[in-house]
Amino acid sequence: MPDNCSHWIERFREDFAHRGSSETTWNGDYWKMLKRLPMDAPLTAQVLHELVTGTKPNTKSRRRACMVARQLAQFAAIDYNPKRYEGKYSSDSVDPRSVPSDESIVSEWTRLTNPGWKWVMGILATYGLRPHEAFRLDFDALKQCDRIVQVQKNTKTGKRQVWAYHPEWFDAFHLDCVELPSIQMDRPNEAIGRSVNHYFRDANVPFNPMLLRHRWAIRSLEYGLDYKLAARMMGHSYIVHERIYHRWIDRTVLQSAYDRSLENHQVPPLPKDSD
Repeated sequence: MPDNCSHWIERFREDFAHRGSSETTWNGDYWKMLKRLPMDAPLTAQVLHELVTGTKPNTKSRRRACMVARQLAQFAAIDYNPKRYEGKYSSDSVDPRSVPSDESIVSEWTRLTNPGWKWVMGILATYGLRPHEAFRLDFDALKQCDRIVQVQKNTKTGKRQVWAYHPEWFDAFHLDCVELPSIQMDRPNEAIGRSVNHYFRDANVPFNPMLLRHRWAIRSLEYGLDYKLAARMMGHSYIVHERIYHRWIDRTVLQSAYDRSLENHQVPPLPKDSD
């Protein structure tokens, strides 16, 4: 049986597809790294190590290379763990000062004049979608006032359902009146996401579209939604959700525990103020 890199990549890809992962994720996160391997050479720990160290330390590329190399090594039963080379890069941290308030979101939505981009901002804010996902929805259901958004399969993490927070925004932003901006739709998700970023920047919106997603996550906690369910709606694992939003989750969980501890409590007679 051949054991070169090309052979193992093909087997790994088949297994990846059988686990229900999307083609978009494969192309965006895995193939970008795997195509750098020497296809005709045997797959070894040294080859995987060279893939990892061929990326710049403390970058998204290094983190992605480590993830791909680790998973491929496990799949091919190769003794290699690149964890020590992952570095300190993190795209998961959210600066609380950068997250827009709901008042700011409404103000910016009101200010926009392009109806298509107003609709995009509204759907992103109300449902916490990734920027490209605004263009990958069941639009017929939305037009029939189905308030549960159906994210389609051809997205970063595949098909899922999302509920509105705030639910009143569905009507306030007229989300049943679907009107998309005029952009080229038959492009990769990353390219569509960049179009959204470019519009926000050109329109002088003081926050980028991903911050609308972060605000939805925080807002769902404020409503009392279990963060594991919020993670499911957002299309990532609850472990990722904990890592990104830990400061808000910690506060919410502690406040909830505190509130429960006060239920049915008995306060002893308080001393009277003496004149």
